[in-house]
Amino acid sequence: MVILKDALKVGVVGTGSMGRNHLRLLSTMPQFELVGCFDQDRQLSRQYASQYGITAFESPEQLFEEVDVVHIVAPSELHHDLTLAAAACRCHVLVEKPLALNPDDAQDIIDACEAEGVKLCVGHVERFNPAISSLMGIIESEELISMDFRRMSPYYQRVSDTSVVMDLMIHDIDIMNAICNEPIKRLSAHGICLYANQIDYAQALITFKSGKQASLTASRITESKIRTAKVNARTAYIDVDYLARTVEIYRKTQFALDVGYPVQYTQENIIEKVFVPMEEPLRAEFEHFAQAIINDIPIGPSGKMGKQALEICQLIEQAILEARDQS
Repeated sequence: MVILKDALKVGVVGTGSMGRNHLRLLSTMPQFELVGCFDQDRQLSRQYASQYGITAFESPEQLFEEVDVVHIVAPSELHHDLTLAAAACRCHVLVEKPLALNPDDAQDIIDACEAEGVKLCVGHVERFNPAISSLMGIIESEELISMDFRRMSPYYQRVSDTSVVMDLMIHDIDIMNAICNEPIKRLSAHGICLYANQIDYAQALITFKSGKQASLTASRITESKIRTAKVNARTAYIDVDYLARTVEIYRKTQFALDVGYPVQYTQENIIEKVFVPMEEPLRAEFEHFAQAIINDIPIGPSGKMGKQALEICQLIEQAILEARDQS
């Protein structure tokens, strides 16, 4: 493994809308020295290289030779080959979700990074949403019963080449796995194709071996943007809004009022409103990755977790297709 004493030299492959966010943040973070970028659209690459005072490389391989870390923000079908090439140059790699198009390619990536002794982080950025970080701290002391995730969006033509399961639901699948990383006992799902030959609305119900349950709903045909997680525990109900970045905990109370004369009153639950820090999730993700490299510590959204999310996506898509064939 490469031992680094100074700022991590980093490059970005892909300068589309998400890649530009990577460039913006990396250029401001003291843990990184932004060296350059590459995009198949050379004009676009040169434009952002000029903006940030970095090099627009003529090939990904040229970039890999000059950096310690690479962020791959290219189309999903390129993730496999680009990550293998980066690992061969002994670059630590952050690759945007999904890790690959299928679990076999994901395993290739994991194996290549392990063989070269480099870190692999999958860009499941919702893991670093401060509301989710707060939730993860709360549930450490709770006995979980069930989870309900909802991720709804309007339709965007740019994502019509993949299902809503791989496009949106995968975020909540990753969080579900982080909360309850255990074998699945049963899985059922149904969905709707509305605009193209892809699933645009999906619902899944998962029962884990321990008996815990998770329901997931993802839509890109809903004219409202919704991102919520609701967790039932034995002694609490936790309500999380990703967008508003709020966390509320509802608990039973044994409160009894005795004023010495007949009185009517309503007994309500205690509501704890958790303070959620204002932090940009993408910046928190990059800081986590930098610390994992510098201190040689495990990564939360690891290659293994990225592959696991892909496997569950495939199971859900298969269950939806089977349900459609039977109807």
